[in-house]
Amino acid sequence: MQDKVEGLIHYYFEDAPNYSAESVPFGLTNLTKIININERKYVIRIYNQFTKSMPSIELESKITSYLSHQNLSFQVPVFIRTISGDDYVRFPDGTLGAMVSFLKGHAPDLAEVHHAEEFGRIVGEITSALGKFADADGSFTYYGIPFSNIYSIHPLADIPSVKSFFEEPPFHIPGGDVAFYSEMILSVKNSIDLLEKLPKQFVHHDLLVFNLLAHENKIKGVLDFDFISLDVSFMEFAICLNHVLQMSNGSLEMAEAYIRGYAKYRKASSEEITYLQLLTQIYHIAVLHIYIGQHYSGVNVEQNFNYILNQFKTRNDWLTEQSSPLQRMFESYLL
Repeated sequence: MQDKVEGLIHYYFEDAPNYSAESVPFGLTNLTKIININERKYVIRIYNQFTKSMPSIELESKITSYLSHQNLSFQVPVFIRTISGDDYVRFPDGTLGAMVSFLKGHAPDLAEVHHAEEFGRIVGEITSALGKFADADGSFTYYGIPFSNIYSIHPLADIPSVKSFFEEPPFHIPGGDVAFYSEMILSVKNSIDLLEKLPKQFVHHDLLVFNLLAHENKIKGVLDFDFISLDVSFMEFAICLNHVLQMSNGSLEMAEAYIRGYAKYRKASSEEITYLQLLTQIYHIAVLHIYIGQHYSGVNVEQNFNYILNQFKTRNDWLTEQSSPLQRMFESYLL
């Protein structure tokens, strides 16, 4: 892989420059490094062959370029052009790589009420911005894979593969958890068509604190658009609410702060709110299927898979139990 890192750099600099590389605390899907060249920093990525294609990297480039030209409170990494003017590199073996701009900052905290409100503000702002992004010239041929396409989210996690995984789990999964997954997958299959009437737009799908950068208690950077796709607009809200609840052990106070921050940029319809629990279920199933695909690609996913499955059960129960106070918050801030 080191040969690919050096090879990628040569696509961007005519002379073979001296460089140093730093590891990053993010980028678990792709090989990601911070590169220092001529006293400047860049981020390079060698993409996972199963989760990145030429259409998806081209979509990511278009969207980050669009966001970088909006008057937003945060920055996004933009693609650096190669010597030949391309946004990315395709190696002879088909692997894709790219260099993007480096943004300063650190992962924000999500431990106090004001952190949750700031997080909600960013989620609302990027949702509002992406809601205005459209295929104005009709040039798009690819819109990403929505999380509602639960058997297409990873090429190695189609229906037969998922079925085989649960019939003969490659590692211990508690029997009750398997039964819960089976119940949820059936429920989602029976309800997923109801989402067709909800508004759609491009959704980041991975706005967790690990993919954000903060400076002086303000979030200033949004990273990792690998899972960007056209999806139900309210999916972003659902994913990020789950993140707040997971990080705060189900705190209603933190949930309210998140909702309050989100509402500064975007409201929601009663129909969108009605399907919050379904969207949260779809999100967890999609993530589980990503891990199943990664398992079949040779990655050890046992810890992450069981963590998400346990989170899924916890969150589904929480949303049922707290539906009344949540509804009051939605009525106060979002409707």
